[in-house]
Amino acid sequence: MKISPRFILILLTCLQLSGIYIFLKGFLLTRQTINRRGRQYSSWERFPIEQPLQNTTYPTIPSNTPFKRTLIVVIDALRFDFLLNISDPTEVYYHNKLPIIQELYHTQPQSSLLFQFRADPPTTTMQRIKGLMTGSLPTFIDAGSNFASSAVGEDNILHHIKNRYPNLYMLGDDTWVHLFPEIFDHPERTFASDSFKMMDLDSVDDDILSHLWPLIEDSDWQMMVAHFLGVDHCGHTHGPSHPNMERKLRQMNQIIERLVPHINNDTLLVVMGDHGMTTDGDHGGESVEELMSSLFLYSGRPLTLSHAGVDGDYYDQLFRRIHHERYIELGYDLSSISDRLSYDASEYTIAAQIHLVPTLAYLLQVPIPFGNLGAILPNLLYPRSTNRDNSRIQNLIHIVEQFRVNALQVYDYITEYSRQTQKMDFSPHRIKWITEHLYQADNIMHALWTHPLFIQQFDPSIELSDKDIHHFQLQLEKAILEYDAFLINIIKYCKAIWAQFDVGSMCIGILLMGLSTASSVWMIKRQIHIQTRTIVMGGGAYLLLIMACIYSGQSILRDYIHMNGWFEKMGTFDWILTAVAISICLLSFTSRSIGSAFKDWYLIIAVLIQSLTLGSNSFVIWEDRGSRFILITLCTFWSMRRIRAISHYSTTAVGHAVFSPLLFMAVVRFIGLTGVCREEQFPDCSYLHSSLLSFDTPKDSVHVAILIILVLFMVTYNSSFTRKKTDPLVTLLYQICGLIAIIRMIEDIYLNSHSVSLGLDPIAVKLSLKILDVYLPRLLYVLCATGSIYSTFKWEENSKYRSQMGWSYLLLWSTMLAILQRPFASVIIMASPWIANLLIEPDSSDLIIRLTILQVYGHYLFFVTGHQVTFTALPWKAAFVGFDEMSYYGGMILVTLSTLAGYIVSWIGWLIILSDIHKEEETHSPLQLMTLLQSIPTLCCAIFIFILRRHLMTWKIFAPRFLFQVLLQVGSHAVAILFEGMIDG
Repeated sequence: MKISPRFILILLTCLQLSGIYIFLKGFLLTRQTINRRGRQYSSWERFPIEQPLQNTTYPTIPSNTPFKRTLIVVIDALRFDFLLNISDPTEVYYHNKLPIIQELYHTQPQSSLLFQFRADPPTTTMQRIKGLMTGSLPTFIDAGSNFASSAVGEDNILHHIKNRYPNLYMLGDDTWVHLFPEIFDHPERTFASDSFKMMDLDSVDDDILSHLWPLIEDSDWQMMVAHFLGVDHCGHTHGPSHPNMERKLRQMNQIIERLVPHINNDTLLVVMGDHGMTTDGDHGGESVEELMSSLFLYSGRPLTLSHAGVDGDYYDQLFRRIHHERYIELGYDLSSISDRLSYDASEYTIAAQIHLVPTLAYLLQVPIPFGNLGAILPNLLYPRSTNRDNSRIQNLIHIVEQFRVNALQVYDYITEYSRQTQKMDFSPHRIKWITEHLYQADNIMHALWTHPLFIQQFDPSIELSDKDIHHFQLQLEKAILEYDAFLINIIKYCKAIWAQFDVGSMCIGILLMGLSTASSVWMIKRQIHIQTRTIVMGGGAYLLLIMACIYSGQSILRDYIHMNGWFEKMGTFDWILTAVAISICLLSFTSRSIGSAFKDWYLIIAVLIQSLTLGSNSFVIWEDRGSRFILITLCTFWSMRRIRAISHYSTTAVGHAVFSPLLFMAVVRFIGLTGVCREEQFPDCSYLHSSLLSFDTPKDSVHVAILIILVLFMVTYNSSFTRKKTDPLVTLLYQICGLIAIIRMIEDIYLNSHSVSLGLDPIAVKLSLKILDVYLPRLLYVLCATGSIYSTFKWEENSKYRSQMGWSYLLLWSTMLAILQRPFASVIIMASPWIANLLIEPDSSDLIIRLTILQVYGHYLFFVTGHQVTFTALPWKAAFVGFDEMSYYGGMILVTLSTLAGYIVSWIGWLIILSDIHKEEETHSPLQLMTLLQSIPTLCCAIFIFILRRHLMTWKIFAPRFLFQVLLQVGSHAVAILFEGMIDG
């Protein structure tokens, strides 16, 4: 029985997917949440914690009266430098636009605190709100749920706040409602707005203000959260360096100015951002610009000891010392922050966002959430006034007590996590070096409490000597630093090992991907012949043997496997899938095959060499340059092969042979002027980008006019040279779609122009934008779909129109993909039909290398059209092309199309090139090779991820590259299977 090429492709795809599926189960794991609520701790319970004493009590220093009202104002994407007053501002649109913050900070220092609010990546809003309210660290896989926020299942501070302050209001971003539906369940106190209308800078903010001011005047509210989105949406739409950013920041300044008079001694105002933004206005990654947000706290009463009387400088130095130790342990690079954001980062304290939870719990006197890992901010610890000369000692005791309460909560959480998960990484033995800090702090305090003079300080009639006070002071400081060392080292440790890799599952996944890739190599240019009896008998024997080996191995190594946490995520189905996949691979190696020898092994070797570079973070970072080098090298080989194929050498023949390769190389070099830089490439990276296009000056307008004329000529030329290759109806549809794409390009440039982008309030202008942003793209989608369906039906009537169908797809889809890009990228995508035509020839002698060039060209297009393999570079704006509101599935499709635009162009090019080849073996083996060119990098990426799973750059560089490679492999396999069916048809 002969196995059809299409069935082989389907089989290889299933084998690859099974390996990827099992590998991802071991790699992308979420942190296990514990369904327990936090509780109030007394300062000296279980003291000392290593060997608690019975029936002992110690005096406590009470904290200040809890606030009766708390107003949390979240300004989405409020990067820290946005609220600084800079004497010589380098950015006129966002520097010095929030003067009220600096005014309060400098004129009322004891009632105002300002922090650099450092987020934990990924910097998506859903993840940040979750971390801000639970005090937990994010997990990598949760970032994908930013567009489908699900309810938080673990303990959070809002739950405890609502128990004490039931009159809780929520205004703005509806992400809060999705995450905490049981908290914001009162319709008359919840005024949520859709958070994904990114092009709309004002609707959400205006809706908040319409409810905020009446509520502020009311005496009913106790807790209010107002989450403004205008600054974030302005960043996504225009970037930070834009007049609209100045307008939104000034609006936020006016709002805070109006709120300040309502903040009395019983009210706490918290102004904060959830993350920052890049120079392009995006976020989601872990660049300095994205991580450094803002936290400002203000009240009518004193909040900090730093500026309290004669001891203010002492407390200020103590707090700086604590934070300095935190910087060292957590690896905060102040110089990098200063260089990237143009201010002195050492002037302002850095506070991790998870530190807000225990700090708010202290200020409001509610329990710390059970799963919190944050460490309380010492600057905000303020005991009730004692009016005694030795108040410094008692203030330090109060600080010790609050640090110990925080430490007890974290200790209980880690203990319970270890008990429930049975993770060796959290066993008492593994974290003993961390808990020693807690034990040491308790021992210091136990020694103090047993010191007769230390207790006597609470007796007003006894006065301690300066020597004793100094001794007690040093010991209390030491205890504070030990408690803090415990808290910070727990955070550091959890960050290092939180991703609980299932090494066994990852190894099985790599094995399956390796075997399926080897099967792909084995079956290139081979026709597989296998009898049904061989499938049943041989396959069954392999299956039984493999299952026996799996069962025996698990039985013999049960204890060792359990101790290391191997295969814990693999269920019965996964083991059966593994056994079946290995059996099929072994069967393919032993089956009878015939066919000609594959002559282009150098391509596979070249791809393997290129794939090995994916294990280097430098090569991954500079992959845009590397892909251009590979493309130029392949074009050189192509020209050499064409010259070698000349039967009678002449100047004309050689010129004709090298014309297409040289012209293609020139195009590659020219379009390489555009792109976008990764964070790691600065300052050695510079590209032309679409924000340079505007109508601000006559010179700029001339440049735009030249670009538009070039695109018009391109559409006309593409229509002309493909007239004989497509149906007249398709040509007409392409011209209409091309005109729509050009109009959209002009609109994008218009909105990017600073001098004309303001004042869009008139109804006529808004209606025009509605037509341009929604209805025209929808018309293009309909026309593109209509032309594609028409071409497909025409091909089904007559299979000779296969090439015509491919050209129809390329013309129509180039316009649809173009409107999902920025202007420069749109021009490149719309030029794709002409560029692809350079690779299309009826000669099959250099078929494989032309297909390979087209494949690499698709990868190159990914970079030159303004994309990078980072979460920050995802084109979220594409989700709104044709939609004025967020459509989850529609937006996901559009973002995917925008990201894969270059690859889609190359995949359609496969169909056009192969349509002119008539030999069956010349069409089937190239498709298998094209899928193999993606399988090899995927396998190498998986191996490198496994080896470098503890590498510092795993989540920032290697993991995104691997996930993107998986997407490419799935796409290329699906396209190959589809085209195989068309070719057979």
